[in-house]
Amino acid sequence: MSATVAQILALVDGFAPFELAEPWDNVGLLAGNPLNPVERVLCALDLRMDVIDEARDRGCQLIVTHHPIMFLGRKNLCETDAEGRLLCALVRSGIAMIAAHTNFDNASPGVNDALAAALGLKNVEALENGMRTGDTEQTDFGSFCDKAEAVLRGPVRRYGDLARPVRRVAVLGGAGANYAGEARAAGADVYLTGEMAYHKALDAADNGLCVIEAGHAATEYPAISLLCGSLQKAADAVKYDICVLQSESGFFF
Repeated sequence: MSATVAQILALVDGFAPFELAEPWDNVGLLAGNPLNPVERVLCALDLRMDVIDEARDRGCQLIVTHHPIMFLGRKNLCETDAEGRLLCALVRSGIAMIAAHTNFDNASPGVNDALAAALGLKNVEALENGMRTGDTEQTDFGSFCDKAEAVLRGPVRRYGDLARPVRRVAVLGGAGANYAGEARAAGADVYLTGEMAYHKALDAADNGLCVIEAGHAATEYPAISLLCGSLQKAADAVKYDICVLQSESGFFF
């Protein structure tokens, strides 16, 4: 059975309810005709020119991203800046776009479940603001940082005693600078997030919480595989004949 953009939107709402999005966010159907048919969907972290090109080349009628466009409520579609050029290219392509941002952060399973799984955490528990805590094998902070670099495919910033024993880890993908206190209160030895202001990280380390700043994109990229799988599973459950693909481009960190 074929599906429309609107029907795919309803599937996304089923596993990452849009009501979970923060009030300042911009989620849902952001471009395209909700009645257009969909056979192939491309999931990506961000909408970029190369993602639009990839969607077109792979025969996709819909792009589902984590990060939204028009986040600051622009008032024109002039091709005089990067976002304007991106939006016009998307409209010309005829490809629709859905964003699942903080609703996917706050969903279960969501962005931080994927991050915890990528790091091999066990006994994972959900906290407020989408944060997850879980256990790692007994190690030291320096070794856990090395593991994070290998898993997330990039360098990390390390704040804390590299020899400190580590067992409990808190993770919050993306911009998590304001939640170190929650991680410490949850009993974490280490707080891994995407972005953390230098002095906030130092304060956390001084208060006994080791911090890993691993990059915004790097900490959220594992969730794109979860997004693809969740959408394909939801489509299969209602017998929609669609193919969900993971983008092979547009990953920057």
